[in-house]
Amino acid sequence: MKLHDELPNVISRFEKIKDKIPPYAEKLKSSGNYKDFETRLAMDCLNSVFKSNEICMWYNKYNCNDTHIITLAKTALKHVYIITV
Repeated sequence: MKLHDELPNVISRFEKIKDKIPPYAEKLKSSGNYKDFETRLAMDCLNSVFKSNEICMWYNKYNCNDTHIITLAKTALKHVYIITV
């Protein structure tokens, strides 16, 4: 994973909101407002704990793209929440 060095930081921040993830996940599921539930939930979590300029810095620092950031978010989310669809 290209953003492996950021994984501990993302997991740590997700840990801080892990009690809020289950109710949000249920609300998101019931809304049906997603194309891919896991991606939407992971990115919503990422955007709730990082400022956009922090995420944007990863593009240059790691020469990455959106797919790498999505993979990072999904991987971190799996450490703090079991996704059931």
